[in-house]
Order: sequence, then C-alpha cells, then structure tokens
Amino acid sequence: MTIEFTPEEVTEFGKQLGDIWLADLTVDDMLARFETKEVLSHFKPEDRLAGLEPKEVLSHFKPADRLAGLEPKEIEDYLKQLKNQQH
Repeated sequence: MTIEFTPEEVTEFGKQLGDIWLADLTVDDMLARFETKEVLSHFKPEDRLAGLEPKEVLSHFKPADRLAGLEPKEIEDYLKQLKNQQH
C-alpha cells in the first residue's frame, strides 16, 4: 500500500499533528519550553505588574535601583515617607 502526499498535504498534516500535540500540553509545559525573558518580552511592564502590591514589586530591587531615574524632589518625598513609616 502506497500513500502519496503533495508537499502542501504534508505541511497540513504536520500542522494537524502539532495542534493535537499542543492541545494536550498544560500552561506549565508550554512555559517550560521558553526562557523567562522571552515570555516576559510579550507583556508590557504595566501588565507584568498588574495585581501586585508595591511591597511585592519593590522587594526585588535594591534601594538604589528603586530610586534610579527619580527627580530629587521625588527622592525627598520617598525618604520622608520612609521616615514616617518608622515612627
């Protein structure tokens, strides 16, 4: 028995097999195939941080990094805020 496929049919058959295989994968299986940076590159920073409390976000940064890019007035306000929290 011989079956003949055109190149287009082979391509379509491969897509169908891929769809069947992908349908059985979990999200964790899919994410495990990619580097964290690659996955995160598809999301805007504000989407990555959505739903997180400021303490959750800031805990990943050194204090100097948290202040990078801020204006002096913003840094002063931040320091006053920290001082008030300590009292």
